[in-house]
Amino acid sequence: MTPRHVRALRGTAATFVATIIAATVHTLAGGGAPSPALVVAVIALGAPFGVALIGRGLSTWRLGAVVLAAQALFHVAFAVTAAADPAAAVTHAHHIAATLGGGPGMLIPDAPMLAGHVLGAIATVIGLRGGERMLRALARGIRSVFARVRPLARPATPPRRTIGAEPLLPRVRVPLADLSRRGPPAFVLAAR
Repeated sequence: MTPRHVRALRGTAATFVATIIAATVHTLAGGGAPSPALVVAVIALGAPFGVALIGRGLSTWRLGAVVLAAQALFHVAFAVTAAADPAAAVTHAHHIAATLGGGPGMLIPDAPMLAGHVLGAIATVIGLRGGERMLRALARGIRSVFARVRPLARPATPPRRTIGAEPLLPRVRVPLADLSRRGPPAFVLAAR
């Protein structure tokens, strides 16, 4: 994999995990369960931002920025779409104020929701950081195992032949029994 592919994979995976945990924390902090379509939409919209923010190396600050952006994006998306779902409108009073014209300042969640999202973000950063370190250690272990096995798996190469010692091509032996000696008999004289 090229560094560009690794970066895209890391950014997309961080956005995916952060959004799933944000949806779970949002539900546990007093909100309703989001629709799967909303979760998929937030992942699809947040993945390019996650790839842009994640960086090349393993950085806790960049990972934290991706996770916080995914948490905020999910909460704002759920706040904006809460009025469209009548079942969610009953359980999300803080979201309804945002959609009824409370302004952008009303998108800020109440204290239990904010605490839930912050704790979810911290748990996500710790989990992703440890998970990536574990995957890197596992990859190093697999590479070391294959490095030891590789000499055993190589096919035996024929010995090199030198020009002066013997010919480069093997001699082709033709069995003489297969040669045809058919022709006219030697004792017949030709008649004129």
